[in-house]
Amino acid sequence: MTANANVRGRSGWDPWRRCAAIGTATLIPTTVLAWIYVLSTAEFSRCLTYGEQCAPAADVLLPIAWWTFWGSVAAGVGALVLPKRWRVMTWLRPVLAVAQLLLQVATFAAVVGSA
Repeated sequence: MTANANVRGRSGWDPWRRCAAIGTATLIPTTVLAWIYVLSTAEFSRCLTYGEQCAPAADVLLPIAWWTFWGSVAAGVGALVLPKRWRVMTWLRPVLAVAQLLLQVATFAAVVGSA
């Protein structure tokens, strides 16, 4: 056994937990960037200012963005805080981490698509 294997074995951060931490940490900046893009479009600013040229898809996509954002938060936090000693976490943590990232992408797409 090498020294790196011993250090690696003591660490409480497996790759899936690290993936969930990165995804959760980048969720708000990703969403803010999507909203900056949407608010900078001429169509959306006209919709906000005058109520004209509003995208009909926004009525559907904005609630989707809301729920996917909070679903991403829940999946990311769940993957981070659930203890490693539970046997179910060997397969549940990867599922939660991948779900968090997919929901983050869905949030970004729903916000950008609402413009």
